[in-house]
Amino acid sequence: MKKTEFVEIKKMDIPALKEKAKKIKEEIAGLIIDKNMNKMPNLKLIKSKRNELAKTLTVWQQKRLLQELEQQEEKNEEERIK
Repeated sequence: MKKTEFVEIKKMDIPALKEKAKKIKEEIAGLIIDKNMNKMPNLKLIKSKRNELAKTLTVWQQKRLLQELEQQEEKNEEERIK
């Protein structure tokens, strides 16, 4: 994954990140099948796809936690106002 691709992933919203992760998981499954049938000449491709999946899931988790934190802060602020 190039740095520009990672920057694009950071700009995605949560549902788009989930879709991207799902797509990458399907690609990894296909690559593993190809590897087991000896059709794949480049075995490092699986590792790079796994790294891409890990980065995507990390960004998804960070955004999800940030969203939860913001909701908690809004809730606490509303309680202080009352």
